[in-house]
Amino acid sequence: MPTGPAMRPRGARPSRVLGRDGRVPLRLAHAGLDASYAAFLAGVIPWAFGRVCSDAKARARWLAYLHDVPARFGRRSARLGTAPCVWVHGVSVGEIKAAARLVESIEARVPGVEMLLTATTDTGYRVARERYPGRRVEFYPPDLSFIVEDALDRLRPDLVLLVESEFWPNFLTSVRTRGIPVVLVNGRISARSAARFSYAGGFARSLMGALALVCVQLPVYAERFRALGVPAERVVVTGNLKLDNVPLVEDRVRSDAFARLLGVGVGRGAVPLCVAGSTHPGEERLVGELVQRVRGAGLALRLVVAPRHPGRADAAESDLRRAGLSVVRRSRLVAGSAGPDASSAILLDTVGELEAVYSLADIVYVGGSLVRHGGQNMMEPASLGKPVVVGPHTWNFRGEVDLLSAAGGIAVVDDAASLCTTVLGWLRDPAGAALVGARGRDAILASKGATARTLEVLLPLLATLARQ
Repeated sequence: MPTGPAMRPRGARPSRVLGRDGRVPLRLAHAGLDASYAAFLAGVIPWAFGRVCSDAKARARWLAYLHDVPARFGRRSARLGTAPCVWVHGVSVGEIKAAARLVESIEARVPGVEMLLTATTDTGYRVARERYPGRRVEFYPPDLSFIVEDALDRLRPDLVLLVESEFWPNFLTSVRTRGIPVVLVNGRISARSAARFSYAGGFARSLMGALALVCVQLPVYAERFRALGVPAERVVVTGNLKLDNVPLVEDRVRSDAFARLLGVGVGRGAVPLCVAGSTHPGEERLVGELVQRVRGAGLALRLVVAPRHPGRADAAESDLRRAGLSVVRRSRLVAGSAGPDASSAILLDTVGELEAVYSLADIVYVGGSLVRHGGQNMMEPASLGKPVVVGPHTWNFRGEVDLLSAAGGIAVVDDAASLCTTVLGWLRDPAGAALVGARGRDAILASKGATARTLEVLLPLLATLARQ
């Protein structure tokens, strides 16, 4: 069983933080980090202003961020009572969803525990509020020392769980000096990120030293964390939490409702449906052109496109129209009315509905992979038994792609031309496409259990919480 720093009782703020070469005043460490952020912002603001003026996607993101500034930077209401508190943080939607079963397991293990959920992105925050009713949901505090310290004073966590990767120095420094254990769950770190951390030397080792335990998805991630200075006894491979949360049974009631709303036929004789999920700039045009080439080859195909960021809906619609498709937005469809014509592309400009639409698909393309973004989560459609195709740029989901590829449960293509070849092949051979989907689903089913393994690692810390 991995071991880490013991959980200490709450007390006054320590005044010093342990550094590589001795004890450094905490105030001085915070001041240096805050000054670094200020210098960075001074340099990036002119560039960001130019992006906001010239790029619709950047403008939408900044407007959404500004809308949430009071919640992010303002003073938080104090947590009442003395019940133990576990703070679970995930950057965005994927991390928030990944923690679901673990949150429920902790609540079952520690009666009366308060679960605090935080997210960085606005979409992650909204999904957290929907997914975790009855729990406190906040935005993660910006990593400025006075905001972090105030958040810790008022929220008073006893244990912090970071989902996947989120290493902000002021936050980690503050929780470490307060004796609050920080555990990385479902951890991963790419070769690129590990190389960047290694350049930071002692600073990176100090940050990693704040982690009481590191639970990672794959052995390769464990090796990278150990190389960055995390003691070997604190690192354990527990698997991918997301695989415990992905659905293996469709919500047929919801799926049928969406089929009627979108005018999508199901079963023999229906026009095949391709769902392009979590697309990024440039990909809407590529999938629109794909549909045109498929139709030019004499085959029928319907298209639903779900941009990764709904704020990009205008730009996504423009690119689909440039590809020669008519477009109907999901937000403008009314239940009970006739669905859109089969030749129209449907733009999913809403949040929280992609999973239900995936269940209707005959073919799924997962975005962020034909452009150099690093991919998006392909496990949800694969778990539903759908044949999934991705582009070459999937470094953010290398473990997931390797798992599915080893089972023959995913197609990885090099470019838009090979994407078209793959889709045409699946349309001409539906049984072969179904076999790819079944293999992917079976691979996910065989890999479940990460929640139980992670909970076992956390048991000593949770036992301490239960005694408080």
